[in-house]
Amino acid sequence: MQQADDQAADLEQPDKAVPGTLSTAGTGAEEELNFSRRERLAFIDFNLMFKGVVRRDMLIERFGIAPSVATKDFSRYKELAPYNIEYDKNRRLHLKRATFRPLFSYDLPRALASLCDGFGDGFVGRIDSAISCECPYHLQRPSLELTSRISVAICRKQAVSIDYLSLASGRSSREIVPHTLIDGGLRWYVRAFDRKSGQFRDFLLNRILSVQTLSNPVEERERRGADLWWNRMVLVDLIPHPALAHKEAVELEYGMQDGHRLIDIRAAYLGYLLQFWQVDCSEHYDAAGPHYLALANREILSYVSPFYRDFLG
Repeated sequence: MQQADDQAADLEQPDKAVPGTLSTAGTGAEEELNFSRRERLAFIDFNLMFKGVVRRDMLIERFGIAPSVATKDFSRYKELAPYNIEYDKNRRLHLKRATFRPLFSYDLPRALASLCDGFGDGFVGRIDSAISCECPYHLQRPSLELTSRISVAICRKQAVSIDYLSLASGRSSREIVPHTLIDGGLRWYVRAFDRKSGQFRDFLLNRILSVQTLSNPVEERERRGADLWWNRMVLVDLIPHPALAHKEAVELEYGMQDGHRLIDIRAAYLGYLLQFWQVDCSEHYDAAGPHYLALANREILSYVSPFYRDFLG
């Protein structure tokens, strides 16, 4: 099995940066950068790390700057991180080098959110806000390095070899073709074609032990367009749980109209939504535990994997 060249990791590389600062290894100097330029350099760094590629026009479009300013930003980035970036003259774009190490340090939940929603302002480090906002502690924090290899493979439409630890079968090696990162509410997954089973499946990022990019070709049947459950949309009809005394409170909280909240969702994502919102899917709405929501159209449960069907009742 031939591994792609970008997995060479035994070369000398600069140290990682601390939150919100730049590593100036190899430059012989440190520099205070204004916020705007830090954001642009972080944009370059983020796209290289998670997408494997960045172009000058991306920087221009994202920040509304002149081409000459974008050119200077790339030059400065190369000065700060010569190990990270190389220019492809034929395709006129900048590529991630095999010796890449992030110039900025990233908060993992925000990095994953940015991959789903697009790179946003105030991404690097932690920036004080006029409004206090706290999130529940994340018990699961996938490896930033392994996640970046998966995300680059998604952008490049490449297959990868992974070592995966499953509850059912233990540790095994698999070749997968990833196409989407999924926020399951409690966990992060990658949706991929599994060459071992010949099916599209979800793999928990925290159970991936290693990732190696493969150079063998990807067939059409392995691409996202062939993932039937991903491309099929289902209508979810949520109602207040019949056992509630004051159903109007739930109707207001979830923005219901006439006692129903209708949601169009991908069939592959259905189990995650129902589990995350603790929807009672039992036939007589008598599942154990507190429930605020119930599923009105139980026939859609045929799109849920057996694991989630057992959990949801």
